[in-house]
Amino acid sequence: MSVPQRDDQVRTPIFNAMPAAVLILAIAMAGVAAITAFAPEAGRWIIASCLVIAGPAGQPLPAQPLGHIAPLVLHVFIHFGLFHLAMNLAILIGAGRAVGLALGRGLKGMVGFFVFFFACSIAGAGLEVLLPHDAIVRMGGASTGVSGLIAAAGWVRGGFRGMLGLALPWIGFNIVIALTGMVLPIPISWAGHIGGTVAGALLFPLVLAVFGEAGRPRFSA
Repeated sequence: MSVPQRDDQVRTPIFNAMPAAVLILAIAMAGVAAITAFAPEAGRWIIASCLVIAGPAGQPLPAQPLGHIAPLVLHVFIHFGLFHLAMNLAILIGAGRAVGLALGRGLKGMVGFFVFFFACSIAGAGLEVLLPHDAIVRMGGASTGVSGLIAAAGWVRGGFRGMLGLALPWIGFNIVIALTGMVLPIPISWAGHIGGTVAGALLFPLVLAVFGEAGRPRFSA
């Protein structure tokens, strides 16, 4: 399967015509980072409310101000340092622009982008929670959602083969992290990345069909 590419998708500079949903998410993430840096009291409450917490089966989890369900969505706004934030913003802007333009610039496309992004985020965080843990772990960062955008950008740029070309290397990289972590623990949520990527690969054609603008290019055989 392949998808036609429009000239403006190929030639337009990456920072031009940025979809509104991408800008809103990027500004929100940067804003939360600024609050946690310059308003520590408010920052501590935000972090406690947004981090995903998982632990051994049967062990009570630490209480959170908004409960343990809301963080499945809100964790995307918490980052651990500027490098972590910058890395996720770079993928959000790069892959998110392609996905946002494919869905369209209107309100319907923006809603579709948010539905897709947070569905991938929930899938990634959910997989992290479901995995067995021998200690309490805390997870934050937009990498669950942007992992889904990586797979979606592959759909946009090259159909099914394009999706595999981006998704499989990213999944393989995270499998290597998982195997390495069995010997040398690495503070990276490989499960969150894989869960988000798989969700993105499966959900994007459906989201495009439901939320994409009529008359825009669709996947073709």
